[in-house]
Amino acid sequence: MPPPAQPPRLLTLNAVAPVQLVRAALPGMLAAGEGAIITVASLLAFSGGLTDSRAPRRTLYAAAKAATVAFTRTLAAELADTPVRTQVLLPGVVATEWNKGVGRDIPWAMTPQDVASASLAGLRLGETVCAPGLEDQAAALDALLAAESALLTGGNQPTPAARYRNPQA
Repeated sequence: MPPPAQPPRLLTLNAVAPVQLVRAALPGMLAAGEGAIITVASLLAFSGGLTDSRAPRRTLYAAAKAATVAFTRTLAAELADTPVRTQVLLPGVVATEWNKGVGRDIPWAMTPQDVASASLAGLRLGETVCAPGLEDQAAALDALLAAESALLTGGNQPTPAARYRNPQA
């Protein structure tokens, strides 16, 4: 089957639109010497390796949200010497009308008001990443950064890893 002529709407909404919005707003913020960018991703951005059969079908959604996480975290580093603050918001299940309101009936769903309040509090705290329900966020982010560094450093070698050098064995 040939690929679609246009990216699926879900990818456009969740991965492309945040980039376009930032591209439109950022020059004005930099010129004004102030501003804040908050993108909305999801904890599902980190669910690629999850094999729980109860998890929703999420391939494109998780990929789009992972793109938003990477975009915003990288942008934050690139804007570190500017007055523009940057945050990616990572809510879990939110009790909204989305998806026929299914989230409203999930006991661990957070209210939209609490998600928004946590994001704004996180922005005041200087958080680049805000996971509203995560108590020990600093430890989780330190572990994530350590894993990312290990993958980048360990995987960026001039020769394949030993397990790939003798595939006949």
